[in-house]
Amino acid sequence: MSADRGLIEEVRARTDIADLVGQYVPLRKVGSRYTARCPFHDEKTPSFSVSPDKGFYFCFGCKASGDAIGFYQQLEGVTFPEALRALAERAGIEVPETRDPAAIAEERRQRDVGERLHAVCEAAALFFEQSLDDAPFSELARGALEERGVSLDVAKQFRLGYAPAAWDALAQHLRAKRFSPADAEMAGLLLPGRGSAYDRFRHRLMFPVFDRSGRVVAFSGRILPVSEEIPEGVVPAETGKYINSPETPIYHKGELLYGLANARVAMRQKAEAIVVEGNFDVVQMHQHGFVETVAPLGTSFTEAQAKLLRRFAETVVLVFDGDEAGRKAARAAHAVCSKAGLIARVGVLPPKMDPDSYLRSITPDHGRDGMTNILTTGPSIVEWLIKDAGANCGDNVPERVAAVRALAPVIADVRDALERDVYVRLAAKTLYLEEQQVRTAIREFQAGAAKAARESPFNDPRRRPGLTNPQETPTDPNSMARLRSRATANALEAVLLRPELLETDDAAVLPEYLDEAMANFVRVARAQWLGERRLDGVALLDACPNDRVRSWVGERLMPPAEDDDAAAGERFRTMLADATAELRRLDGLNRARAMKHVSAKAGTQGDPSSELGTLNEQLRLKRELAASRAANRQAGGNGGKQGPG
Repeated sequence: MSADRGLIEEVRARTDIADLVGQYVPLRKVGSRYTARCPFHDEKTPSFSVSPDKGFYFCFGCKASGDAIGFYQQLEGVTFPEALRALAERAGIEVPETRDPAAIAEERRQRDVGERLHAVCEAAALFFEQSLDDAPFSELARGALEERGVSLDVAKQFRLGYAPAAWDALAQHLRAKRFSPADAEMAGLLLPGRGSAYDRFRHRLMFPVFDRSGRVVAFSGRILPVSEEIPEGVVPAETGKYINSPETPIYHKGELLYGLANARVAMRQKAEAIVVEGNFDVVQMHQHGFVETVAPLGTSFTEAQAKLLRRFAETVVLVFDGDEAGRKAARAAHAVCSKAGLIARVGVLPPKMDPDSYLRSITPDHGRDGMTNILTTGPSIVEWLIKDAGANCGDNVPERVAAVRALAPVIADVRDALERDVYVRLAAKTLYLEEQQVRTAIREFQAGAAKAARESPFNDPRRRPGLTNPQETPTDPNSMARLRSRATANALEAVLLRPELLETDDAAVLPEYLDEAMANFVRVARAQWLGERRLDGVALLDACPNDRVRSWVGERLMPPAEDDDAAAGERFRTMLADATAELRRLDGLNRARAMKHVSAKAGTQGDPSSELGTLNEQLRLKRELAASRAANRQAGGNGGKQGPG
């Protein structure tokens, strides 16, 4: 697919960038823009801004910026054409096909397979739901729900069901509905038999699994009590507590979370998620009002699941079982959460309890109030890891040294210096070590990590979003260049923060005194404002000559929301006038110096006529410069900020 400019502009125009970004990170409205914690780098305070008016995003931390297409491309890890196609389809824009016919045919085949598997999974979910009401032996499933206090409403919210105690109850139902047995096998619902396919799930309490769009893609079946009347062999004598769907073309268990379809709205509203271990844990948490709860699907908490969670929440509370397996899961979750940019805390349960049993406990300090206390007072995961290390290592020196070395990368990963210092002191106290010994372990880890990074073939800093090419950073010590840079910065800052100033005479003549790249930038900005009374952030970023200017401009296009008063407007008007006057003065100085050189050359070559004409022109320029200096002194001089180039 060729990236046709018209198609790109149409996709940009019809894609609400705030709506798109809001599907990946929780956004908060601040004036005319939105803010969030950056999805491209780890941070605790929001520095990522989205401007729907200007159609772009910018991070004040890592300097990442771009339009909706670039955001989707970077977040989903796809190529530009793939991102363009996905957003075009999302906006209902028809994309002309220029790809290889074989690739188009394969994509259509995969889409067709996916639609068939989604359809058969939905049919199975409906069958299981109905079977919970009226199938033989379904009273055992309803009894299991009643025993755990699961209400009918919550069961319906999660679409819980019952897989009948028969070899082929689902197979017969799907056949009657004209679904292909091959598709049902591919979806993990049926198993191949000697004569015909038979049901994978038999006499099980069924938990449907939903994808990000809320479609049924898989199932998890929990063991139930067995009646003597159930035919022999239907329920294996020895079987696991849960039977789960296998991986299929539409289901990858490490990339989804159980309960997400029910929890996503609450997670967005609270910007917080709760992660537990089991399906019943999720159901009980929702029933008791903790509706932002999800769980992994028969696996440890994966990086893909953490990244999915990061689309809806900024912080996560890990409430794993109060046994060694639960503590092991919490330890492993630290690296996963850190990579995804999630701020993690740990909800500590009593030994041998899980969220389900804790919420159903009749002990006075358990139940809903106890869980609320656990969730609100849970320590940060780093604090928990330090205390856990102290509780699990002995008093001998080798174990304590091993523990501090294991904690070194965890503490080193803490960005805030003050917070990191607190953890250093806590680790020293917990492990009966000196603070300096903890810091030594951290330095050893950092030195090893730095060495590994230097030896890596992927250590090019330009690969990271927002970083500039070091070769593009100006280092010219000439004072004239510094003055010009400062004046250019002031002029551009004024027109970017107050784009109505682009209508003034100062803005009109500004390109005459800038280098060609920045002159073109001002022309683009003026054309946008004079034509549509708005600035197109994406087009302006595209007009920047290098990454350093791009980052500087991006910051000015995303100004603080509170700087809107009349006094500020007048201040920027004065800034533009002073900067333009300074650039005019510097331009005159440069021309005067050039003429002095021409005059001297004419004198040495015996050309008095040219020498005299050049001297007269120099005189005129000096008068202009003197007048400019007087005007600047009267206006209060020229102050400002260092600029982008």
